[in-house]
Amino acid sequence: MTHNSVEDDIAIAQQTTAAVKFVVKNWGFATKLAIQSFTEFLGTFLFLFIAFGGVQSALKTNASALETNPSVAFIEIALTFGCGLAAAIFFTFRISGGALNPAVSFGLLVAGVTDVFVFTAYTVAQVIGSILACVLVAVAFPGDFKGANQLLDNTTFVQGFIIETVLTMGLVLLVLFLAVEKSKITFWAPMMIGIYVFTAHLLAIPYTNTSLNPARTVGAAVVTGIWDHHFTLFWFAPFTGAAIAGGLYRFYKVIDYHTLNPGQDSDGSVSENFEEILEQKLEKSKFLRMFFKKDE
Repeated sequence: MTHNSVEDDIAIAQQTTAAVKFVVKNWGFATKLAIQSFTEFLGTFLFLFIAFGGVQSALKTNASALETNPSVAFIEIALTFGCGLAAAIFFTFRISGGALNPAVSFGLLVAGVTDVFVFTAYTVAQVIGSILACVLVAVAFPGDFKGANQLLDNTTFVQGFIIETVLTMGLVLLVLFLAVEKSKITFWAPMMIGIYVFTAHLLAIPYTNTSLNPARTVGAAVVTGIWDHHFTLFWFAPFTGAAIAGGLYRFYKVIDYHTLNPGQDSDGSVSENFEEILEQKLEKSKFLRMFFKKDE
């Protein structure tokens, strides 16, 4: 009968400990991702139930004026999308970040602030939440479900692509520089994102019904059966805009954008901003030495 040496026992104990830590670590990641994905599902569901419910109500209460003056209905719809999104982000952003949109999730991936596992899990959760919201709106509200994304008013594919790309780029830039980049105004992020989406809907409803969010497009398409330009426009354009925004974010981070116009988040407190002030003085000193260095 052989006896393990003390060194062998220590080695076995270390291997066992490492294996346990690996399991706990990965189980923790999976649990965290599951909870966050469920939150994305729930947030997307609440957002789009409010938004599409608002579409049904706005079209019903303004039915007589839609042909001659649809502006009031458009404003009501834009408000429900903007306010519904803001409310859902206020609920979710401390748990999952409040992406609620596959294009936003993709922009975060390109920007390097999330990974492919989170992007995939969030996208699946967001799409399921959207489909459930649209199905329940179709059941709960009388009349035909309205709000599917499609090209309207003789809008060409290229025009729709540009609209969706640029508006999504702006949305993702706002998310990255207001929500991801922490500052004293980060708490305003849900409201400002909601205001942006409200404005984007006012701009784009007459032309594409305003997507900016592929999950939103999927839910409406499932209920209505309208799949026109579904992937080529209403997925690819938002993802293109998100990728551009993510690339711009990386560029600004590489050049240390916060040094270009420093002090914008300052309240004037010397003690609170000592490091920032010191950094500014050092940069100024380097600048002066570069231009006023004496010839040797």
